Amino acid sequence: MLTNDLNEKTRQYISIYAELKSKLKWKVAHDQILMLISSAYIVNKREFDFQRFYDLSSYIKSNIGSFSTLNSHHRFTVASILDIHFQHEAKQTFLTFIDGYNEMIRLGYKRDIFTYLSALIILTGKSEASNQKEQMNMGLAVYQQMKKNHYFLTSTQNIPLAVLLAKNGKGLQALDKAETCYQHLAAGGFRKGQHLHQTSHILALHTEKDAETLVLQCRKLFQAITESYKKPKVDHYPELALLTFLKEPDIKTVLAITQELNQEKRFKWQKEMNFKIAVSLYLSERMEKNLLIESGLYTAIETAIQAQHASATAVIIGSTAADHSHDGN
Repeated sequence: MLTNDLNEKTRQYISIYAELKSKLKWKVAHDQILMLISSAYIVNKREFDFQRFYDLSSYIKSNIGSFSTLNSHHRFTVASILDIHFQHEAKQTFLTFIDGYNEMIRLGYKRDIFTYLSALIILTGKSEASNQKEQMNMGLAVYQQMKKNHYFLTSTQNIPLAVLLAKNGKGLQALDKAETCYQHLAAGGFRKGQHLHQTSHILALHTEKDAETLVLQCRKLFQAITESYKKPKVDHYPELALLTFLKEPDIKTVLAITQELNQEKRFKWQKEMNFKIAVSLYLSERMEKNLLIESGLYTAIETAIQAQHASATAVIIGSTAADHSHDGN
């Protein structure tokens, strides 16, 4: 049963997507990127103004190097994150963002869209400059260890998650926890691969529960969804990780949102993405209703949603990243 608030969130999400699709249909390669952008406004409780958003994306294009990947449709993803977090100060903040990106390049990060996304994660974390530098260094160390653990599964699209794991200064310990989750889930029937790799990293963001507890919760959620709907696909593993941040997630409500989106003509071919969006919308409503006084848990879920959004974005743009691999900024 959907609450009035959830119905309203779903309606607003569909409205933002419809406007973006109508006005950017020849400018963005993947509808799924527009879906993630639309949901991010709702999850972060930010009003959407297309003209402000589009002006910011144009500003980005005019203030970036000729060969930068941000000359492509990726500028819209960056514009949405800056607009959501900084709104009327976004243009000024863009210059700080580029400074952060350039510092990451100096430290050894690659010149690609995933480093841009990682620079945004650090910027929106609002840490002191010294802590940001620490997070950059730790993020690189976490990424390098990721490659040692899973060479063939790790690519630069894992950088945003590495940077998120590095946020509290205990990134390498968190990575050990992620590896335990990965191996235990694989032993319990989850399919090894990129999606499980990302899932284990999202689980490792949870500081209050040990790996064994998180693995058990993931298995229970998998079974609950299988019994109520159908067996989750590997694409949905990260969403199972996201739901472990709640004590008692209401799977039926998540599936009700999913079904509502599935019935929308514009989303009928996006069933996997609809489930991802449904989980984010559901979590955002639970955060507002039940978690306002539990600031630690609120922050943890906020970070987990950011991780899920970053990993979903990385997977989508990873398929076309090779077309925009030359970055001149």
